[in-house]
Amino acid sequence: MRLSDEEYEQLEYEWQEQLELRSELKDKPSELKRYEERLREATFNYNRAEGYSSKGKHNTAKTFYNKSESVCEDALEILQEILHYDSSLRIWFDSHISFEVGGDLSADIVSLRRLVTSRSHEKLSDDSRLTSKQSVKLAVVERAMHMIGGDTAPASKDDLSKLDKFQNTDD
Repeated sequence: MRLSDEEYEQLEYEWQEQLELRSELKDKPSELKRYEERLREATFNYNRAEGYSSKGKHNTAKTFYNKSESVCEDALEILQEILHYDSSLRIWFDSHISFEVGGDLSADIVSLRRLVTSRSHEKLSDDSRLTSKQSVKLAVVERAMHMIGGDTAPASKDDLSKLDKFQNTDD
């Protein structure tokens, strides 16, 4: 099986869209930077508290846990303010945000939302719009195979080898 010129063009087009999306994600709205900085500060204090706690220095750990909680409260207020003025910024976060009573969002390091661009282990999900080049290639090939229909001869070993090589190339 060989891809047509149009299918190769589609592959290039879809990958270009991914590159543009990645570029857009690098240019975070400035409104988010204040929140992100507070979240970073809260995480730093929490990690210090964990370190002191593991060394048996519980009073010092408590001080850093309290500091982390205070900064988390600030971050939560900033988040609420940001989304109040521009709710379209919700797409920048790793999960749904609700300030309703009984919701899962609170002023602690675990429940605060991360940006989709975050590398944090606490991040709940990646941006669902992003796909790898491998996935783009696979989608184009799958659509091409679907368009072929069932009345064609099975692919030769040479064609299967070429297809496998194509799918496993990241450049």
